[in-house]
Amino acid sequence: MTTQTTLKMTVGDKVFVWLTCGVLGLALGLALPWLLSHIASWPIPFIEYLKFLGSFDNPLMVFGRPAVLVIVGLIIAFVITYESPELTITDQTIQVKEGDDLRTIEREQVAGVYRRSGKVRIESPSGRVLFEGDVSTKREATADAFIAHGYPWEGTVNSKKIDD
Repeated sequence: MTTQTTLKMTVGDKVFVWLTCGVLGLALGLALPWLLSHIASWPIPFIEYLKFLGSFDNPLMVFGRPAVLVIVGLIIAFVITYESPELTITDQTIQVKEGDDLRTIEREQVAGVYRRSGKVRIESPSGRVLFEGDVSTKREATADAFIAHGYPWEGTVNSKKIDD
């Protein structure tokens, strides 16, 4: 039986993203009239339309504007969490799932794996980037997953260089 390790955004991280985007949408909806009154003189494209939307004092708009922006925030949260990469690592392959896209990277294609600017990067022997993306796991857990399956991890783990 082949063991596998899955690196993906945790439920707690997803809840955090959903709450943050929803709260930011609500805050923007409530603060929009005040915010627009302070930035009205700035050279912002389409500021007239924004001022028009923020000028309504009708009770429906006072409650509707925050509600619409909460929905927009939740749509953004859905896109962020749905498109977040999920790596399923086995000794033979790495499956990369991003939204509806599923790719398989064969072991022979992998020459090096490391973190670069907070993203996991998988390269081929010719230097071609096979995957580069945010993996919502801790640095040590990410390194341990690749090392456990025998992939050439080129980063540091617990401040110690991994040598093969």
